[in-house]
Amino acid sequence: MQFALASVLLWSTVATAFKLALTSSTLEQLVVVSSLSSLFVLFVIYAFSKQKQNLFTLFKQTPKVYLLLGNINPVLYYYVLFAAYERLPAQIAQSINYTWGIVLALLSIPILGQKFSKGDAIGLTLCYVGVVIAITRFDITNMPEFDSVGLGLAFLSTLIWSSYWLLNRKTNAPALESILICFICGTPALLFIAINNWHLFTFNSTNLMASVYIALFEMSIAFIFWLKAMSYAIRTAQISSLIYLSPFLSLLLINWVLKEPIYFSTVIALITIMLGLYIQKRMNQSLK
Repeated sequence: MQFALASVLLWSTVATAFKLALTSSTLEQLVVVSSLSSLFVLFVIYAFSKQKQNLFTLFKQTPKVYLLLGNINPVLYYYVLFAAYERLPAQIAQSINYTWGIVLALLSIPILGQKFSKGDAIGLTLCYVGVVIAITRFDITNMPEFDSVGLGLAFLSTLIWSSYWLLNRKTNAPALESILICFICGTPALLFIAINNWHLFTFNSTNLMASVYIALFEMSIAFIFWLKAMSYAIRTAQISSLIYLSPFLSLLLINWVLKEPIYFSTVIALITIMLGLYIQKRMNQSLK
């Protein structure tokens, strides 16, 4: 429970961290610095792991898959996600991003041959009703004007992230080794971005601290804490429900730190999305 709560608290800060980082970094700089910082952190964690497996041996099993995965995460996914946060209010980008779980379930139908269940249908409906509520604020006739490209990027990020996890099933590596190999494989693309955009990079204490924070608590440590929580839990259900606290804690930080007014419609939207994810998960578990 302690590891799970720590993960939830860390994840609840990332939407605010994204927005703060983007005020002092270019999109390209944030992707490069945070990803390379995370690679360093993951490698240190791996080095001190007691049951680590050889990275090169694991890579040789499915090299093409890892090369593809490495360019998806961290490169493509975080580039698209940060671009969405750059264009949208944090509360809207976050609400859409939380629907990736239902996108994963939907993509599993054609890719893994899973059946479209009643739970999937209810979850899908509730999640996207929640998104509509967040975007329209209950007023379809006088909708607030959000950046359409930003909305498209936010939806695209859910598709990219879901695809990453489905492709990741083709590897047999433990979670830590798998994500570390992906970050190593993504390094050439990150260096290419850095070289071609170096003239846009400006380094100061603010943007460096923000990038390192994202690397530590979005890409690395929170993920490791969650894996530890899963390994200690007697039943996964003991901790899985805690993840639903994260978006609501995040809203408090968005309001307190970013001074972004939180709309009542956003709270209702997140409740609806979380309810959709919960129902979809519970109903599908009961079918197993």
